[in-house]
Amino acid sequence: MAKEKFEPEGEITDSEIRLECLRLATEFGPENERRDPLPVADNYYDWVKQNSKRQSKKTASSKV
Repeated sequence: MAKEKFEPEGEITDSEIRLECLRLATEFGPENERRDPLPVADNYYDWVKQNSKRQSKKTASSKV
């Protein structure tokens, strides 16, 4: 696993988000969920899309 911080260039596509959700479900899920990780990954994806009100970099950095 890479130790560097990932900085995306441009917009992140839905496919990339789905793949990351699947990776999280298979890497960190319990054994019984790793056998069929797609429903868990779909739950993660739904949660991300529901809570993805991204702020501009200027707004986000001014709150720090």
